[in-house]
Amino acid sequence: MLVSVLVCASSQSYAGVEVDFWHSYRHQPTGVIHFAFHIASYKRGLFFGSCGPSTKSLQWEYEVDLCGDGPTYKAHQITITSEGKNMEVASGTIMVVAQEATAKIDLRMQAGGNSTNFVGNGSYRIKAIR
Repeated sequence: MLVSVLVCASSQSYAGVEVDFWHSYRHQPTGVIHFAFHIASYKRGLFFGSCGPSTKSLQWEYEVDLCGDGPTYKAHQITITSEGKNMEVASGTIMVVAQEATAKIDLRMQAGGNSTNFVGNGSYRIKAIR
């Protein structure tokens, strides 16, 4: 019985995208301000992994670095990495609305000669480092 409850619980999981670890820093030696954050998609439910049970499972994640004061950052001001490798931003913007603590991502990525929508496009609430 417990197994069927666990299977049903995990099959009713839903996806969630989070923008967190928001922080700023000054690039040395230029002194230009940068904002950096982590964006990740998680599947929610009950999962069993090598470290035991968990309530979420990572689907994808990226580190994003924005160069300049903003609030709108163009492709040349955006650096995105995945597993330590730079991704090529073809076009688009990231707009930060500080008073609402939100980020709107609208990017196209370049890979293998093709331009595709960034998997993390959308509007997200920012969770800052406390």
